[in-house]
Amino acid sequence: MKRAIALAVRAGETWAALAEDDVVVELRVTCGGVASRVGETWLGRIVGLRPELPAVLVDIGLERPAFLSAEDVVPKSRFKALHEGEAVVVAIAKDARADKAVGVTMRLSRAIAPQVGARPPLRLDVPLPPAVALVADWLEPAPDTIAADDRTIYAELRNGLRAKQPALVERLVFSNEPLYEAVGIGDAVEQATAPHLALPGGGFLRIEPTALGVAVDVDTGAAKSAIAVNVEAARTLARQIRLCNLSGPMMVGFVGMKGKGERERVLAVLRKALARHAPDCQVLGWTRLGHVELVRKRRAPALSELTSNA
Repeated sequence: MKRAIALAVRAGETWAALAEDDVVVELRVTCGGVASRVGETWLGRIVGLRPELPAVLVDIGLERPAFLSAEDVVPKSRFKALHEGEAVVVAIAKDARADKAVGVTMRLSRAIAPQVGARPPLRLDVPLPPAVALVADWLEPAPDTIAADDRTIYAELRNGLRAKQPALVERLVFSNEPLYEAVGIGDAVEQATAPHLALPGGGFLRIEPTALGVAVDVDTGAAKSAIAVNVEAARTLARQIRLCNLSGPMMVGFVGMKGKGERERVLAVLRKALARHAPDCQVLGWTRLGHVELVRKRRAPALSELTSNA
């Protein structure tokens, strides 16, 4: 499978796209020049205990204390022993949003040397250049090409890759052609923000984020086969979860089918598609009302949140 990364500057925003076999499958955009902070490692200090949640609040130098859930404490048995004023090493797992603070975890991707005498809050990892940070987790496995259409972004990528993964420098190219249109970023954004999507063979898929979670409705339209529409909807939904970075609880209303066999077939197709596009999305199964429940942990803002601010 061919993997390509493109960074395009448009209207003051930097868009990043990951394409597989020339199809855009993931999108990122800086919001007001601010990139995701997920992955940053900090020495923080506990400033609040919330045993009723259960969680603790950790000062890592941001406007609001970060939220550390008991399930993200390592080992879990340590949670009850945590106390105010204690220094803890955490990594940012979820970006902040209007109604929620940054989420952090004690599950670190790499070992951190003990910080003897260090005073929190203190960032423990070396900050990546913004352009590199935007695409850092797309660099493994190595992409076939990395392209940028802005000289500043190109230089930032080149310098960052030299320090982080020098073998990828030779795959970096500068494009004189605006990549927003050339690689299909604009089309992908339009698809991701459309009120409904037409499915191959007929039917529609509607995805609507709500305060309680993401509501998904499948409509047969003019199509005659419910099972065929549902199978295509399952595949399309998995791609949209990845493309739009959907997370939290999701409820899917598939078209009514004939018997358990057809329902299990749709569930199998959905699981297979999610295994490729969103392996961290859990399929909880059918509800008594005939919907399919999904859940995916939030790690970064959904594309709809970023585009509404862009």
